[in-house]
Amino acid sequence: MSKVGLRRRQKPAKRDHIRRKNLLLDQSKIDRARRIFQVSTETEAIHRALDAVVDLEGFRRELDKGFDTLIGAGGFTDRFL
Repeated sequence: MSKVGLRRRQKPAKRDHIRRKNLLLDQSKIDRARRIFQVSTETEAIHRALDAVVDLEGFRRELDKGFDTLIGAGGFTDRFL
C-alpha cells in the first residue's frame, strides 16, 4: 500500500507570526522610536515599540494586583474616591 497522500502537513515551528502590512504611520513617530531604541531599521523600531506596549500592559496589571492586595489588607487609603 502506497503512503502517498497519507503524509500530514507539518506545522511550522513555533515562532512569531510575521505578516506583511501596509499601514499609514506618522514618520516622525517612527524616526523618534528609531532614536529611542537605537535601531537602524523602521521595522525593528516598530517591533520594539509594540513589545514595549505589551510590557507596559503587563506592568499595569501587576500594579493593579498589588494595589488591590494593599487595599484589601487595609494598608492603603484611596483619597480619590
